[in-house]
Parts: sequence; structure tokens; C-alpha cells
Amino acid sequence: MKGSEYIAKSWLAYGVEAIFLVPTNLFDSLVMLEGTGVRRVLTHGEKAAGYMADGYAKAAGRPGIVISQGGPGATNLAAGLAEPWQASTPVIAFTGARSGAQAYKNAYQDVRAHFESVTKFSADVTRTERLADLIPQAFREATTGDPRPVHLAIAAEAEAGEADLPEPTGDPRYATCPSVRAEAPIEGIDEALALLLEAERPVIIAGGGVMTSGAWPELIELAEKLAIPVATSLSGKGAINENHPLAVGVLGSYARKSANEIVANADLALIVGTRTGSQSTNGWTLPSRDAGIIHINVDPSELGRNFPANTKVALAADAKTALGGIVAAAGDTVRPPGEWVAEVQRIVRHWWEGKEPLLASGDAPIRPERLCRELTETLPPEAVVVADTGYAAAWAGAFVELRQPGKRFFRCEGSLGWALPAAQGVKVAVGDTPVVCFTGDGGFWYHLGELETAVRYGLNVVYVVLNNHALAFDTHILDFRFDSKAYELAEFGDVDFSAVARAVGCDGVRVTDPARLRGAIEDALGNSRPTVIDVVIDHDAVAPVTAYDRAGRRERMVLDDLDEIVTSRGDGGPTA
Repeated sequence: MKGSEYIAKSWLAYGVEAIFLVPTNLFDSLVMLEGTGVRRVLTHGEKAAGYMADGYAKAAGRPGIVISQGGPGATNLAAGLAEPWQASTPVIAFTGARSGAQAYKNAYQDVRAHFESVTKFSADVTRTERLADLIPQAFREATTGDPRPVHLAIAAEAEAGEADLPEPTGDPRYATCPSVRAEAPIEGIDEALALLLEAERPVIIAGGGVMTSGAWPELIELAEKLAIPVATSLSGKGAINENHPLAVGVLGSYARKSANEIVANADLALIVGTRTGSQSTNGWTLPSRDAGIIHINVDPSELGRNFPANTKVALAADAKTALGGIVAAAGDTVRPPGEWVAEVQRIVRHWWEGKEPLLASGDAPIRPERLCRELTETLPPEAVVVADTGYAAAWAGAFVELRQPGKRFFRCEGSLGWALPAAQGVKVAVGDTPVVCFTGDGGFWYHLGELETAVRYGLNVVYVVLNNHALAFDTHILDFRFDSKAYELAEFGDVDFSAVARAVGCDGVRVTDPARLRGAIEDALGNSRPTVIDVVIDHDAVAPVTAYDRAGRRERMVLDDLDEIVTSRGDGGPTA
């Protein structure tokens, strides 16, 4: 069998539905997919293709496939794999490679080292017969344990050559993610339950692993059975409906201050599906150093990380099986809500009441809080929200309320500009389900050309652009830390993105009056074409970033605050 035939048949055997690419690698294999229904999505850049594969994988629950040529195309793609690496997303990258005879000789476009830090597994395929073991290995590596990107660099002679290859079958266990659900030992389940029942002020911190595992039913059942408030990381947003009596909201560095206050007062934290990175723990200050911790994570190496002295029970297990095990062990035990739950609800209610003037603001330029309220009230239950990093993540995380458990919210781990192409990958995966990209103008500029991709493939994503013609995070650092108005370091021209959208074939509307927000969102959701809603927002609006707690009062920030801000901006720590 020819190598190209084996590659194409392998993709089909593993149920590949879409491939995101920049040519010219594996053309023969791609041509063989004619008539199979596999979508081959040509993008304007390799990094954007990687982000589309990332978004697709998150939404589809199966590996995202991305292809680039070798050399500089591959280096561009490697940069795009840093995001799914931090987010624990199964992306499989196929690139070109130099022939084996040219390895380690400074051959033109030899870039194998670029993938070492952003992949779980990377291999060169220089012989056709090796396709039979390395392609299945790539799918196994991508979907087992802690899911991560993998990379196969396939030399031209491996694709073009012939060998005695078996018919690809594709192991269905490794066609989806999670592929294997690790179970926690019963003694660990019993220990965790005992601690939860003994605690006076327990809290659950749900990360993205809960969403990847589909564990929100077990999470909510456990919370309700034992009356435990639930906070989420940004990646875990949606694990509990945020109007639930036990919902606390997003905690960490991009967070509701009330959520951080509640978790800081807990005496026990059940942390599930998160790596306890700096963002979800607000610089490793949450939970408190006096609180006990039950840590559940699919990756054993993460258990107890950053809080070793506090970790009383560590379970290397899938979130769904572990939470389900605790629920089963609890049996008929039901703990009614007590003083702790009443106090949590008071704090949550007080936070919302304090934000009401901003949520209802009629000011122009528009307050981002008002935009988030309109999105909350307008989005259909099945809609998917894809948020960029920085202020976009902070605004959406705190103020866009997800009122259905399991509603999908995908956030960027740290690569500004990710949301636009990632939303298109999500749209390929979910079909007619509405997809909303929530980003600032700074992020929107990164991959603006991919709007044409959306038009070409009929991907009717709704792009909500918070336009203050600036990198607002940076303008506020200049203001609060340096007392500087040197905005040329962080400001752009005032561009109407609705006009740009129309120029490439999208629909576009600019909104300057908050009264027009809801109508614009409703029209875009009902549109069969991609739509850009260019929302002119208040340049001085400060997002809910914890390092800015004093910024609203215009107090001068100290160097430690700046360090915290810079760390939180680039942190991809909490996968979940």
C-alpha cells in the first residue's frame, strides 16, 4: 500500500471529520479524501490553523487535526501548539520533514526541535512502513492521560513510498477524548467523603477537567447532596449553572472578588480537574494555607502540586468516575444547607447588587458589564461562548452568566488572538449550534484574515468585539503603575471592524448605544452569515482582574502588583 493511501485511510478509520491546513504537505493524502465528507479547511496561517484544531477538539471531544509544510510553516504551527499544550487539548499536527539522509546536517528547513516543548510526543516518519505504528501511537498519546498535542513530521518519501502495510482499522478508544477513564481506589473515595462530611465550610473548585470529562451531572449531584458551594476556574465555567443556589462563580486572577472571598474562608477544598496554577489560585493564595485539600486530577504528577502540606487526599482519576464514586459512597446521606451556605449566598448576592449599576448602565461608550448582561439574556441555552485572553476572559468569566449546567465556555489559556480562529474550529465541530466569539480589538487584529475563511466555509460565527482601540490591559498598567499617559505604547487607531467585516463578505454592525445591543445580538444569532458586532466600549473600564482591586480607586500600584498582572496575563497554568 502506498503511504498516502495509508494516511488517508487512517484518518477515516479514526473518524476524522475535519482537517485544518496550510499547504503544501500531504497533498496526495488530502486528495484521497475527496467525496468522504471530511472538511479540509484552508486557513491564512499555520498558527490560526492550530487554533482552529484546538477549538474543534475542545468542542468535538476528539483529536483536532492540523497540517502544515515543513520549515517556516512548521515553526509557525509550533507556536500555535503552545495554546492546546497549556489547555490539555488533543491536537495532532502533521508536518513535512526532511529525509532521513539529511537529518542533523543543517538541512534547509529542518525544524524538529521546535516541537519538543509543545508536544507530548513528536516523531519523524522517514520510512513508509513506520506509518503503521506511529499514526496509531499519535492518537493514543493525544487522547490518554493528560491530553496534549502530538506531532508527526512525515517525510515526502514516506508518503510517496510503498510498503506492506495492514489495512488501517483505527482503535475507537483513541478516537475520542477522554479515551480511558481512570477510576479512583475505593479507600480514597471513602477518605474524601469522610473529610467532606467533617468539614464545616467546604467548597468545590471545578476546573476544565470537569468539562472535558462531562462530569457536571456528578458534580452538581454531589454539591446538592452535601450542600457544598461550587466555584470554578475560567476553564471550568459552565460546570454548574451560575444561577444555582450553590454557584459561587469564577475564582482566581480573572475573577469575581466574591468567589475569592468565599474560597479563602473555606476549611476544605475539593479541587477537581485543575492543575492549581497561578491563575485559578490567584497567585497560589487560594485555598487558604489553613484549609485541607482533596485533589482529583487525571495526571498523577499534578496531585498535591503547589499545596503539598494541605493535600489530605489525592486521587489520580477521571473527574466523572471520581465524583460519581463519592456520590455513590454517600448513598442516602443528605446534608441540609446550613450557616455556611447562607453566608455564601449572602456574599454572592451582595456582589451582584454592587454591580447592578454597571450591568444596567446606559452610558456611551458602552460599559462591558452591560454588554455581558445583554449576552446573558440573549444567548440560547445551547450556545457556545469562545473567549479570548486578557480583559475579554475577565469580563466574560465574571459577568456572562451561564444558566444551564454543561453549557460550553471555551477560554484562551494565554495566547491573545486565539478566540477568532478557535471559534471557527468550534463551529466546524458543532454545526448549527450558535457560536459566539468574545474578544477585544487587540486580539481581533491578530488573525483578522480568517474572517474570509469563515465566509468561504459558511461558518456563521457571531464575533463580539469589545472595541476600545487599545490593549486596555497595558494602558491600565501604564496608568496605575507608572502614572503615565504614554498610550502610544498600547493604543491603536479607531477602526470600525463592522466595515472591515463587510469588506471580506461578512455582515457587520457597529453599536455605540447600549439600547441597541440586544437587537444586534439577536439579529446576528439569526443570521446565516458570519457577523461582526463592533461594540464601542468605555476605554477606562477596568476588568475584574484581582491585581486591580485598588485600581478602581486610582491608588498607585506597587511593583508586586505589576508582577502579579504580568504573570496572570501569560499564565497557562490551570488547564482546567
